[in-house]
Amino acid sequence: METSEQGRKGIAGSERALQLAIDSGHADGAPRAAFNLGVLREDRGDFSGAERAYQLAIDSGHADQAPKAAVNLGVLRERWGDFAGAEQALQVAIDSGHADLAPMAAVNLGVLRDDPAGAERAYQLAIDSGHADQAPKAAVNLGVLREERGDSAGAERAYQLAIDSGHADMAPMAAVNLGVLREERGDLAGAGRAYQLAIDSGHGDLAPKAAVNLGVLREGRGDLAGAERAYWLAIDTGHADQAPQAAVNLGVLCHGQQNFAAAELAFQLAIDSGHADMAPKAAFDLGVLREDQGDLAGAERAYQLATDSGHPSAASCAREAMTQLRRRAAQTSRSARRN
Repeated sequence: METSEQGRKGIAGSERALQLAIDSGHADGAPRAAFNLGVLREDRGDFSGAERAYQLAIDSGHADQAPKAAVNLGVLRERWGDFAGAEQALQVAIDSGHADLAPMAAVNLGVLRDDPAGAERAYQLAIDSGHADQAPKAAVNLGVLREERGDSAGAERAYQLAIDSGHADMAPMAAVNLGVLREERGDLAGAGRAYQLAIDSGHGDLAPKAAVNLGVLREGRGDLAGAERAYWLAIDTGHADQAPQAAVNLGVLCHGQQNFAAAELAFQLAIDSGHADMAPKAAFDLGVLREDQGDLAGAERAYQLATDSGHPSAASCAREAMTQLRRRAAQTSRSARRN
């Protein structure tokens, strides 16, 4: 209780100190104090008090604190559901022309607006700013927006802007999105090139995802060797989600080619990952593989793994497969005794 009381006293003391700085009217200190007071009040859930403090910073016209407060106020109002008020605050930050905060506000405004034309204009503002982070982010968002509107050519142009920026996160994200878009349009060669860009970026999440997508793409085109290479790229990254997915895909591919040893290795990799979705599926697939080879004891062990996982589909499929396996084994045993 004492700690809680001390905390309240400390916050009250901080508010008083910030209010004194605001009341001083200092050209830099007062707007900065108003912004900090807004953050403090927001952190403790006093949203109306935070709004008043941010507005003080905005009204100061300070070159940095005013647009910073306007962005925070926009985000705060959006959380309240005051979308019109959020737009007004973000527009203040945009109109400030601040090198960092105006593009950030433009991206936020694009996300906020539910009219596609208005959102597109906001994203274009951020793109035109050339900001190192916000322009590529806006380009990706614009690509997604145009896809949703059915403007595939426009989406491709937007994604290409983000790719050309070389941004560490947005460029590979745009490349993956572009690959998916091109696949949907039937441009499989173009999709492959886009996925390769994302793979070459080495991004921790997006490169493995692109490798899985490329593997599926190549498999669909009959390039099974190329698909294997792509799946191995994803597996070798050790990504928590994409590596097990790639291992399952590779196992199914190798099973289809009757490369049983490679298939078993791939399924075992997915099982060993412990992935909540892929490990049980791989266990079921491994059971099928072993059953096909006549290794009924090994098949039962694999099916049991899938059953024990409790996975909504793999467990029930494995349970049914194991029942059928035991039924056939019993029938074989009865036939042998009669003979």
